[in-house]
Amino acid sequence: MRPASLKEGGQALGPLGLRLARRWRDEGQRWFGPAASVGILVVVASRIGNGALAALREAPADRPALWCAFMLFYLAPVTAEWIIFHRLWSLSIRGVAPLLRKQIANELVLGYSGDAQFLLWAKARLRAERSPFKAVKDVAILSAVAGNLMTLTLMAVCAPILADAVSGPLGHALAWSVAVVAASSLTLFGFRRTIFSLPRRELAFVFAVHVLRISAGLLLLAIFVHVLVPDIGLRGLMTLATLRMMLSRLPLLPAKDVLFAGVVGAVFGRHAEIAAATGLAAALTVALHLVFGAATSLLSFGDAAAEESRP
Repeated sequence: MRPASLKEGGQALGPLGLRLARRWRDEGQRWFGPAASVGILVVVASRIGNGALAALREAPADRPALWCAFMLFYLAPVTAEWIIFHRLWSLSIRGVAPLLRKQIANELVLGYSGDAQFLLWAKARLRAERSPFKAVKDVAILSAVAGNLMTLTLMAVCAPILADAVSGPLGHALAWSVAVVAASSLTLFGFRRTIFSLPRRELAFVFAVHVLRISAGLLLLAIFVHVLVPDIGLRGLMTLATLRMMLSRLPLLPAKDVLFAGVVGAVFGRHAEIAAATGLAAALTVALHLVFGAATSLLSFGDAAAEESRP
């Protein structure tokens, strides 16, 4: 409830009613994060099936380059966003935990559900004179713009490869993703002067970090797959990168890493090693979601309980 609404309601409820309404609002914001974390854990646990567990059991344990590449791949988005919000808000290292919850919710629950949760966390902890909504909004929009532009670039470069690799109903489905990417990019560009709130210099910094984050993520994923499938070649790696970016642009689709593994299996059906590598990446991603989701949920409950005990 907005403060103005509380003030107007207080005129009818009186001072006691106004204090109770404010307390309910504060308590709701305080415990929303932990409650959402529990929901995230339930979703993550439901994603771990027999196939994911089998992939984890069969994962090679004697290849440090594989595990190093994957951990960097998993942490790249959180690291990039922490750098961004550290510059915008002087966010401390404790901000990594809510950013991890944000990433997990966006990827497994629903796109931008994590942003909403992170916004409530920021509103409860930033100084009153700051407006976290503008920064969270601009960072999310620029992330989408950077992803769209990178996707269109990869599709233009890899058009001949995609034409050979993807056809039929799958090709039509991915063609729709092109339309979504192009339309959203043009819409955001047309309204850029009224959409963004941050200064131009900050917008340029945020956009550059997002481009570097996407580039680093694709490179690390390529290293991961190449370690498992050394003979995949540049053509196969470029196809994987383009398919991943195209699928990431489709709206309202949770668990896109799992979907990506399925699409790769359909496209590279004759190359079982490639499908197995992306399936392992999806299983590892879900497993890390569970680990980090549990860890950050404990931190969230601890913070909420500590605030509750304060006089």
